[in-house]
Amino acid sequence: MAALVLRIKFPMTYPLIYKTLRVDANFNTKEAVKFIAETVNVVSLLTGSEGLYLPDEKRWLDDNTPLSTYESLQDVVRL
Repeated sequence: MAALVLRIKFPMTYPLIYKTLRVDANFNTKEAVKFIAETVNVVSLLTGSEGLYLPDEKRWLDDNTPLSTYESLQDVVRL
């Protein structure tokens, strides 16, 4: 399994501010959001309008596109 390490910033209404997680690179955005919500136990707060946003690029990721296709998510130093 190829994985990405993502630093997630949550909305102000969530009980967390930031969390760093290892996410399967083959997940699409919708799957990644569901996985993240399950991991941090906030599934009950999901409304269906959540997504992943790249602030440096000022864009939302497409719901059905695998995370592995985004070059900017691949720029991680691997130890």
